[in-house]
Amino acid sequence: MVNEINGLNKLNELVNTNKKVLVDVYAVWCGPCKMLSPIVDKVAEDTKDLTVVKVNIDDNEDIASKFGIEAIPTLLVFEDGKLKNSNVGFVPEAKLRELVK
Repeated sequence: MVNEINGLNKLNELVNTNKKVLVDVYAVWCGPCKMLSPIVDKVAEDTKDLTVVKVNIDDNEDIASKFGIEAIPTLLVFEDGKLKNSNVGFVPEAKLRELVK
């Protein structure tokens, strides 16, 4: 299950207490974000060692500022508390699976 989180403090806590985290940064008005959402959900369901969360950029400007997010959807992959990978824009399922490996 993919949960939505709010706030940089909550994100930092999550990233520092889980081995691998995928953050889907989106907005409700974003067409590519809506197309990506079911793919993120499927990867979350299939990948047991991955914690997946969604962040609404309109409600979390602090997160956008911290990670320099200027376009959405943006995917951030953290491993062992550090940003390991990122992607801006829609990606097909195979590419998303590569990002989180």
